[in-house]
Amino acid sequence: MKKLSRKHKIALIELALVLLIALYFFAPRPFSLAMGSGFDREQVTQIQVDLTNYSGDGQPGRTLRLDPADQGAQELLDRLEDKWYFPYYVEGDSRQITLDYAIQLTFSQPEGTYGYSLTGDRAIDMDAPARSRSYQVSGSEEFQRSLLDFLLQQEYTIQE
Repeated sequence: MKKLSRKHKIALIELALVLLIALYFFAPRPFSLAMGSGFDREQVTQIQVDLTNYSGDGQPGRTLRLDPADQGAQELLDRLEDKWYFPYYVEGDSRQITLDYAIQLTFSQPEGTYGYSLTGDRAIDMDAPARSRSYQVSGSEEFQRSLLDFLLQQEYTIQE
């Protein structure tokens, strides 16, 4: 068996570094890591759901506040955790609204709040106290539609 030359060893190390960097930037993440460091499902004190109506039917937007002990809050978190989040690098902050509603989820924790926004567009925006990033999920359109349908079935605490 031939020994690798120093040149080849350096090339293999460089290749490994490039693969690690690519993995860091493009590998899928579970929900808690995508939300940002410090996010912990067990530390959530409240979830606020703001639905802004863009259907043009004249219906007002809706707001829902969920207590983490509620069945609806647990099911919402389960749905979000069932997906893997792939980093989505896009230019600009404008999103197409392909659902009838823009959905903004705000997770309150003792250390701060975390945001989760979707509009039916491919990108899902996540805001943590220290950073904001966009992600996408497989089957994004169906996932977002099912999430909206689930939220519309919940009892609303505030009507705008």
